[in-house]
Order: sequence, then C-alpha cells, then structure tokens
Amino acid sequence: MTGSGRGLIRPLRNLSLRARITIGSTAIAAVVIVLLVLVMRFQVVSVVASATRTLLDADADPYVATLEVDSDPDLSPPGNAQLVAVVSPSGDIALSTMPPRVERALGSLTSTKAGTSLIRVSGSEYRVVVEHPVNQAGRWTVVAARNSQAEAIVVDDLTSTLSLTGLAILVAFGIASWALATAALRPVNRMRREAERLSVAPERAELPVGPAQDELASLATTLNAFLARTRQATERERQMVSDASHELRTPLAILTTQLDLASLDGEDAAALAAHIERAKLSVARLSRLANDLLALSRIEESERREQDSGAPTTTGWSDLGDEVMSAVDRVRLIASAKDITVDFELEPPVAVGGSGPGIGGGTVEPRYRLDTGGMAQLVTNIAGNAVTALPRGGGVFVSWRSAGGEGVLQITDDGPGVPESFIPVAFDRFTRPDEARKSRPNPDPTTGGIPLPGGSGLGLAIVRAVAERAGGTASLRNVRSGGLEVTVRIPEAS
Repeated sequence: MTGSGRGLIRPLRNLSLRARITIGSTAIAAVVIVLLVLVMRFQVVSVVASATRTLLDADADPYVATLEVDSDPDLSPPGNAQLVAVVSPSGDIALSTMPPRVERALGSLTSTKAGTSLIRVSGSEYRVVVEHPVNQAGRWTVVAARNSQAEAIVVDDLTSTLSLTGLAILVAFGIASWALATAALRPVNRMRREAERLSVAPERAELPVGPAQDELASLATTLNAFLARTRQATERERQMVSDASHELRTPLAILTTQLDLASLDGEDAAALAAHIERAKLSVARLSRLANDLLALSRIEESERREQDSGAPTTTGWSDLGDEVMSAVDRVRLIASAKDITVDFELEPPVAVGGSGPGIGGGTVEPRYRLDTGGMAQLVTNIAGNAVTALPRGGGVFVSWRSAGGEGVLQITDDGPGVPESFIPVAFDRFTRPDEARKSRPNPDPTTGGIPLPGGSGLGLAIVRAVAERAGGTASLRNVRSGGLEVTVRIPEAS
C-alpha cells in the first residue's frame, strides 16, 4: 500500500467502530448507487435513441412507399413539425421541411448508405434516417431528421432525478447504518460496562449473555469461560501462596531456633553436631516443600496449556509400563536403607483374537493422556510416601494394568495405614496425618525408622493433579489385612 493510502486509512483508525461501520457501508452503498445511475442512464440513452429511430422511420416510410411505385409523385409536406426532405435523382430537393442549415447538408446525404446516423450542423446535432427508394425515374433520397437535443434533455433530466433520488437513498442508508450499528453494538457496550464493573464486582460476576444465539453471545460465553479459568487459576495460586506461607513459617522458625541453639552450644561438639543434624533435616524438608510446590505449579501450567491448545499428548501403554519399571528402580534405592522390598507387576492388554494377555494379535495398543514424566511422578510420590511410612523390612507392591478401557496404577504397602478421618482429605494440599508432621527420629526402635524429613503434604496432591490432568481419578483406602492401597485410574484416549 502506498504512503497516501496509509495516510487515508490512519484517520479512520481513530474513529469508533460504529463510525467505521457506517462510513464503510455508506461508501459501498455510494459506489453501488453510482453504478446503478450510470447503468440506468445508459439504458435510457439506448431506449430514447431506439424510440427516435422508430419515429424517424415512421416519418420517412410514407414517402418511401410512394416513391417506390410512382416515378412522378405528388408529395405533400408532413405535419406536426416533422423534418423530412426528398431529393430527386437529379439532385433537386423535391420536398423539404428541414431548416436551411440542414438542407445544405442534404447533398452529402444522397451518397451515404441507407440507415441511421448522427450529423452535426452549425453546432447542433441531428439524428437522421436515410432511405434510397428506386423507381423508373432513378434513385431518390428520403431523409427524416430530429434534433437530438431533445434526447439529451430527457436523458439529463432523468439522470438528475436519479442522482437526487440516489443521494436521498444514500443519506437514508447512512442514517440507517448508524442506527443499526448502534443497535448491534449495544450488547458490546453492555459487555464493556460489565467488564469494567468486574474489577470491583464479586468474584463470581460474569459477562451478560444475550438470548440470541449469535456471535456476541458466543463471544460472551467464551469470555466467561476464560474468566472462570482465570479465576480458578488465580484462586489456586492465592491458595497455594497462602498455604505455602503457612507451611514455610514453621520449619523456618524451627531452623532459626536450631541455629540459635547451635551457636549457644558451640563449645559442646556433640550438642553442636546434633543441632546441625536437625537443621539439615529442616533444610531437607524446606527443599522438598519447594520442589513439590514447583512440581505442582508445572502440572497446573501444563494443564492450562493443553486446554488452550486443545491437543493433549498421548502415550502408549508399553511406554508407560517402561516408566513404571524405571520409577520402581529409583524407589528401591531409597527403600534399601530400610530393607524394604519394592516389587511390581505389569499386565498388558489382552490381544484381540489371542488366547492370553499381550500386545499383538491385531490389537491396538491403548493410549492415555499421560506422559512418562507424569507416570514417574505418580509412582515416585505414592511409593515414596509408602517407603517413608513403613517399618523396617516392610514391602511395597506396584501394578500397572489395562482393564475396562482404563489404565490402572495400584500401589499397596503392608504398613500401618492412615486414620480413617484422614482419607477424605488425603489428596488436599498440605494435609498429612498427625504422626506424619514430625521428622522421623533417629533411630526409632519400634519402626526401624531412619532420619527423614517430614512430608510436605503435597505428595498426594501432586498425584491427584497428575491423574485429573489425564482425565482420571485417584483414591486410597486402608486394606483390611493391614496397609494402604492407592489406586489411580486413567481412561484410554479416544
């Protein structure tokens, strides 16, 4: 686009949307009206010219008919101010009602072909019809003429009338466009005012959705969904900050006290070492809490990105099974310090047409909206919590199977379980059984515990977040024979 074109568009950007709609629609209407006027003018010119030719033919036909049968005719002058001239074969004017200036041009017309033409005489334009009847006397010339000024007057008058009518229509169209744009944008103005009110309105306020199923209603619905997601994200972040502040306050206070005590016992090597060891546990707890908060934040951010993109990633059953084995190996490194055994079992989908389990035989491997990183978090958090809670020599069993259109991850331990009152809130953030709030002493003669930092209360919250991101659920229950069972169900991706 040239600089002048940009210069014309720039002022329009400063106008309101209603003004731009009105100007744009009126400009288009003006172009259409001008084209219609031009087309109608052309049609009128053609019709008037055709009518004039018909009249001229009617003026000349009686003389042509007479001359074709009579070589010595008695020609009577026409009436009604008709302009007719008859030129004999010798070139003499036998009859003429033409103005003198036109008569002087008759000589040149005797040699022209028969038909209709325009001639200009002394600044005036005439439309003439020339015929050449032949009889025994020779070749005659009959000329009928009309001043074309009358045609121009008719065309100009009609064009003026059409132009004035088109201008009136254009003005009415502009007013109507302004009114329609105002009416069409009224819901937008209401939405804008409501959006301004949302800054001080209650948190559940929403943009108004009109009764009409139109684009504005769809826009309002989309914006309300966006506001709801933003509100939920803000509420989660606010809750996380509040909970994190509360959870960090206690270990920080303990760490400060431990360091103060260590400074007081600087001359007692044994007491100083004990204070430093307890301080390390507090730092480890703070580190774990920070890592869990970061992991939970990343999970929620990934979920929002998937919702915005609309294209979640999927992973096959076998790849998730490989990650289960890798995660179990990592948990075994932690469990070995307490002589805890960690076993696992993988049950592949039953092959279609096969006689037993296995991927093959024509079956399609199920896929899930869960990546390998998410599976690692599930196994590590659940099994890691179990290892922390189990006495020395306990056991943990991990299974991953496909059943009923779901992938089922189940982790069971043979530990003491949890209080029944804790189960309804087990997956909430920063919730722990009372006995889990304290760091494990060193040593614990009854459980064989080793020095471990207290839990952050986010492990099971991360499990639920990963499961829900994949469209699944997480649950836990105490096993009657003793121990705790955590089950995560992930539906197959459609």
